[in-house]
Amino acid sequence: MKVTGIHIYAYGKLINRRYTMKELQVIFGENEAGKSTIMSFIHSVLFGFPTKQQSLPRYEPKTSSEYGGFLLVSTPSEGEIRIERKRGGPAAGTVTLQYEDGRVEGEEGLHRLLGTIDRRTYGNIFSFDLEGLQGIHRLKKEDLNRFLFSAGSTGTDSLMQMEQAWKKEQEQLFKRSGRKPVINALFAELTSLEKKTEGSERAQ
Repeated sequence: MKVTGIHIYAYGKLINRRYTMKELQVIFGENEAGKSTIMSFIHSVLFGFPTKQQSLPRYEPKTSSEYGGFLLVSTPSEGEIRIERKRGGPAAGTVTLQYEDGRVEGEEGLHRLLGTIDRRTYGNIFSFDLEGLQGIHRLKKEDLNRFLFSAGSTGTDSLMQMEQAWKKEQEQLFKRSGRKPVINALFAELTSLEKKTEGSERAQ
């Protein structure tokens, strides 16, 4: 799925804005120009407006009663799809998908289009901001290398988190100098049995 167009009715301070996306689209501007707002708008259209219980900014417009807009996306199997989300209905807003063949779908169609990707996964893979990089100064050299690798390859530190989880699980199973891990305990038990067997054979 590729985003080819953005139309913002009202989102934060962006009112009635249209953007046509190219193969490589660079959006730049000074601080508070609206770069993060555009990124948040894409997330909101795809995954719903953040609720008041969430820590994410909602970007509700102060000068317009409208809230939302639509994305134009291109897909290999369905062609171009218009994904519109507006205020109304549930807190996350009401979403409508319009296909080239005239079909209209709602939330179920969007879930089918996105598959298993949720807001966190999408943000980790396809977009990351300054806030996501603020913890770099706390990383050790080895961790920093892994972080930069994961940011370059997937735009996230998910790979690093997964590696750390696997390492912790591995250490619960086996450590070279450990005694409590499962495999270490089994080795100790096996060694003890071997010694008892050897002692019993000598006694015979």
